Amino acid sequence: MDNINFQDRIDEYLLHDETMSEEEKVQFLKEIEEDAEKKEQYEFTKNVKQAIVSRGEKLKAMTEFQMEMKSHYHRKTWLWISSIAAVLVIGFFAINPLFVENSPTDNVRGDENDVFDMTVPTDSIDTDSISSDTITSLHK
Repeated sequence: MDNINFQDRIDEYLLHDETMSEEEKVQFLKEIEEDAEKKEQYEFTKNVKQAIVSRGEKLKAMTEFQMEMKSHYHRKTWLWISSIAAVLVIGFFAINPLFVENSPTDNVRGDENDVFDMTVPTDSIDTDSISSDTITSLHK
């Protein structure tokens, strides 16, 4: 029973030393210096605690590294996808004009001379502004 009680005191000293008074700490350290078995138990517990803390730090570092690599992989993937998309868009605009025939008469029906071949109705010739002087006819 004394061993279990002493283990509780070791745990309190190592894990919650702020709850112990200075006098209790001094008495505890004196006790482990005087008893080799208690000192061995204290050293073992201290080493286990350090191993657990070290393992926890290693696991945390590994998790952070994995998250960083995952993030790096996603960034790299998006960079590749956006690069491919940019190449396709630029390629479309660069190559498309080579295959499309652009002519100034694409929007005109018929041949280029058909636009100007028109017969004018005879009744509109009298009121046509080109055939008569519109300024003088308005003042008459």
